[in-house]
Amino acid sequence: MCGIVGCIGKNHGREYIISGLKTLDYRGYDSAGIAFSKNNSIEVYKDAGSVEHLDSLIPEKEDGKVIIGHTRWATHGKPNKTNSHPHFSYDQEFVIVHNGIVENIGELKEFLSKKGIKFVSDTDTEAIASLIAFEYKNEKDVLKAIRKSMEQIHGSYAIGLIHRGEDRLYVMKNASPLIIGLGDGFNLIASDASPMIEFTNKFIELEDKEYGFIDATDFSLFDMHGRAVSKELISKNADLIRHDLNGYEHFMLKEIEEIPSVISRLVNHYASDGEYKFDKELIKKIKGADHIIFLACGTSYHASLVGGRYFESLLGIPTTSYIASEWAFHPMLPGKKPFIIFISQSGETADLIHCLKIVKKSNHDTLIITNTNGSTLDRGCKYSLNVQAGVEVSVASTKAYSAQVALLLLLVGAVKEDPSIVKDIMGSLPIIDFIKKDKKQIIKAVATQIKDHKSLFYIGRGYDYFLSMEASLKLKEISYIHSEAIAGGELKHGPIALIEQGTPVIVFITDKVTAASMRSNIEEVKSRGANVFVISTKELSKNTDTIVIKDYPSYISSIIVSSVAFYLAYFTSLLKGYNVDKPRNLAKSVTVE
Repeated sequence: MCGIVGCIGKNHGREYIISGLKTLDYRGYDSAGIAFSKNNSIEVYKDAGSVEHLDSLIPEKEDGKVIIGHTRWATHGKPNKTNSHPHFSYDQEFVIVHNGIVENIGELKEFLSKKGIKFVSDTDTEAIASLIAFEYKNEKDVLKAIRKSMEQIHGSYAIGLIHRGEDRLYVMKNASPLIIGLGDGFNLIASDASPMIEFTNKFIELEDKEYGFIDATDFSLFDMHGRAVSKELISKNADLIRHDLNGYEHFMLKEIEEIPSVISRLVNHYASDGEYKFDKELIKKIKGADHIIFLACGTSYHASLVGGRYFESLLGIPTTSYIASEWAFHPMLPGKKPFIIFISQSGETADLIHCLKIVKKSNHDTLIITNTNGSTLDRGCKYSLNVQAGVEVSVASTKAYSAQVALLLLLVGAVKEDPSIVKDIMGSLPIIDFIKKDKKQIIKAVATQIKDHKSLFYIGRGYDYFLSMEASLKLKEISYIHSEAIAGGELKHGPIALIEQGTPVIVFITDKVTAASMRSNIEEVKSRGANVFVISTKELSKNTDTIVIKDYPSYISSIIVSSVAFYLAYFTSLLKGYNVDKPRNLAKSVTVE
């Protein structure tokens, strides 16, 4: 959530900051702001609304020696001009941008209030700025003031800080991502590499509880003992980071249609030349586990349900998938030798980071499946697998979900030593292309019929139920239609009471084991007046089905039929006139609990 950019020594820094904020807007935001530091003055421009709106507020020739910018997704305080970042300290000597959330904000505000310090905004960020300013009065040294403040702040933060009159950009980080980009005569900071990739491919990733500063030619970082820390330069794959619509109207549509290329890249990376390429030690650890535990949230949780079924049905290893935000407060580690798999597109999901801290106390082996190398979870887990999806800009995840499911299946194939799984996954690609070329207009016609309804239902059994959960989430996220996923057999245990004349019910039938039962469920909802749309495979289809897809092994259904669900959500949102890529109230990277 939120985005930070900053620069020092950069010519035309204003353009970099504006462009960087636009690059980060996929993370989600509801206000934006920029601070320009020059000589002994700091100018701040901020407001609720878009980066384009912010740009219109700033004089065309405005610039500075040190600049920080921010897109905010509201947590403490409503999204308005006052609560927007950057924030000044109480004495106007420091200005700050901050991603994350302070857990002990009440205590800090009470402490500062007793010192006579007043607050302008409702944010936790302003309190951080004032705490640093207060400590600076005592320490007379910015770095010491930062370290002393960090000792008092509990929670997550990635911070860019300017001190009036100094040509330095200070940074501090804990449990929220922040990266330094090193240029030629200039240096940059950002929440991720995407705003900086056009200017440098030399990056420094801050670890938790590190702080320091950059100037125009160098950087210095320290740990909580005040000791200098050395850092290795890393590079990023520009092709996987760059944001480009490539002629598409929306990123979501582009990303849905990238699914075949992502899966092909994934297979080439992990199973080329007929041989699985996974770390042999990782495969050995999984084989030796007596229980697989998945921890994930949202879309990644739905992928974990599919993966859990793979581990149980194809490997015979008992598996449990937990919603991370629940498990964190009631942790369970079933089995004597559990293996824990985290799934996070961003690798920065706050709930999962919380879980990882708990798991580390138990000393069990951990794996992160992520789309972001160098992220907190990528660095924190013993093993890491990247889904090779490239940057996903649209808030509603599509290609990353399909890649997560495909990677879990490849992992199971490697443990099982079964090359037929690779063949089946590659066989899914022409079927997904078939949906794209031959079925999109039918899907759009369904979207026309459901777009004005207040509520609808997805139903399925087995893999199709897991798919229904993801399909329902996508529709909710971007069309704002209340949607519920129901296991077919659960209809008669309560939910069927909600079916009335005209209620849309979308049904997935791709598994011959459950097909007959699903047909009975269709009759149950039809008899109550439901308007039913059936997505089936050719072998299991009836003449009245809405969309019929070529046959395939049912266990790869979530890889293939998810594209139908994604298109349906996309077209429904589009027909309702909503912002497909940036749905209200949501953020791409959920870095607060």
